[in-house]
Amino acid sequence: MAVLFYQIGIFVVIQISAIFGKNARNTAIVLISLFTIIQVFMSWLLILQFITIYISYEISKGLIPKDSKTKNSYKPNYVTYSFRENGGRSITTVDLNDKNLDEKIRKRAELQNQIKEDSNRRYEEDFEYKSAIDAVINKMVSGTINAAPPKSDDINLNTRFYYIERSKTYGPVTGKKLIHLVETNRLNKNCFVRQESENTFDKRATEIIKLLK
Repeated sequence: MAVLFYQIGIFVVIQISAIFGKNARNTAIVLISLFTIIQVFMSWLLILQFITIYISYEISKGLIPKDSKTKNSYKPNYVTYSFRENGGRSITTVDLNDKNLDEKIRKRAELQNQIKEDSNRRYEEDFEYKSAIDAVINKMVSGTINAAPPKSDDINLNTRFYYIERSKTYGPVTGKKLIHLVETNRLNKNCFVRQESENTFDKRATEIIKLLK
């Protein structure tokens, strides 16, 4: 009879500890298991108590609070979020998995993150796009982003150019055609352009037009 009460006691302790969470339940099981190994010398009783511990463990799963079950499985999804503030723009990080996050902010952050991922992927896969971006970065670093374009005797109205518009490369077109496209608003004057003989898109259409006129 004493053995039966002892098994009931083990069962009750494990169930009560489960109410306080998974960690409390596991701690109780470890302590009871250590006590069983150290104090119980009869093999049949040792086996009986471990069977009791296992059954108690399985039943206790239903008593663990839901928050305790999901706490360790929660994984934040942090992304950068840019927003207007005091006439300028600020950047912070938001957790897209945060249920309390404002829905408008969530949608904007998701869109910004998608654009960023698409741009990074294209930068890695599209050589011409990468060249254009690198050229702008180099100009910014060197301080020549707003500098006047250098004069060149090799450029004239018959020089052929390629240009990037809406993430696609077009051309070749002559300098005369390039001017016409810009003046008729069929081409963005700030799109990236390169000569047919060049490998990188390091100039804007407006720069080329200034050289041609």
